[in-house]
Amino acid sequence: MNSNLNEPDAARPQPAERNPEVTYEAADLSARAVVLFLLFLAAGAVLVTGGLWELYKHMAGNSFLPHPLETPIVSQAEARKIISRFPPPRLQSDPVQDLNTMRAQEELTLNSYGWTGQANGRIHIPIERAMDLLAASGLPVRENAVTKAPQTQTNAEKSK
Repeated sequence: MNSNLNEPDAARPQPAERNPEVTYEAADLSARAVVLFLLFLAAGAVLVTGGLWELYKHMAGNSFLPHPLETPIVSQAEARKIISRFPPPRLQSDPVQDLNTMRAQEELTLNSYGWTGQANGRIHIPIERAMDLLAASGLPVRENAVTKAPQTQTNAEKSK
């Protein structure tokens, strides 16, 4: 044994120094309580999700039943049969023909020359010709346009 009482003995544990004004919470959460909370949270989420699913199924009614696949592209004869099932008033007697007529009119306007407003002297030209003219002449530019952004003074320059 060590005969010197001023030197600490290596085998003897030393008491930790403590500040009496500083304390800590002795009753911390246990790991078991955290795990139980997470299990109840997961079970609640499953129950709420299942309950909402059943509620939506009930509210939707027959919407979840499988429907036969129908193609949105049909012939004019089939379209007329489908249209005849709609109750009156029918706003379009033949929507397929109406759409085809509208597309033909748009194609004619986009790819031909014609008057837009004859009284004003305005005409329309084909898209390809308009792009060629624009590529040859360029876009219009204002002559008095500022090319550089104005320089702003810093606070130090203003105070001089």
